[in-house]
Amino acid sequence: MRIDNIKIFPCFTEHPPKPEKMERKDQYYQAHGSFESEIIIDGTGNLIDGYTSYLLAVWYGVSHVPVRYGRRQTITAAHRPGGKLYVWELPGILIDRVKIGDRVLVHSGKGVKAVTVAAVEEYGQQAPEPLRMVIRRNKRNSA
Repeated sequence: MRIDNIKIFPCFTEHPPKPEKMERKDQYYQAHGSFESEIIIDGTGNLIDGYTSYLLAVWYGVSHVPVRYGRRQTITAAHRPGGKLYVWELPGILIDRVKIGDRVLVHSGKGVKAVTVAAVEEYGQQAPEPLRMVIRRNKRNSA
C-alpha cells in the first residue's frame, strides 16, 4: 500500500513513541531491512497498529509498505452500577466475544479490577490517548 494512503488517528500523533523505542525499531530496520512490527490498518485505511513502522517508512522515504488488515474494539465500562465510565481496548482474542453486561477484568489505576461493560465499539477517533487493555473476560460470562 502507498504510505501516503494510510490515515493516522490523532491519538497516534498526539502521543508519539518514546525516542528509545524509535531507536530500537530503527536499529532493527537497519539490521534486517524490514520493519519489526506489522502495519495494521482497518478497512477504511486508518492505521490501528504499527505506528513506529509507519514513522520509519516515512523517515526513510519508503513509498509502499506491506499492510495487514485488522480490527480493534474498545469497551466502555464502569467499576460499579451508575459509576463513571472508562474506556479499555479489547485484545484480539476477545474481539466480537464481549457484549454489553459482561464482566471483564482490566488494569486500572488501582490494580486489576472487574468492570461491567456498557458499550462495545469499533476502535476509532474516540480514543483521546493510548488505551489500557482488557485482561480477560470473566469465566462466568461463558457463551
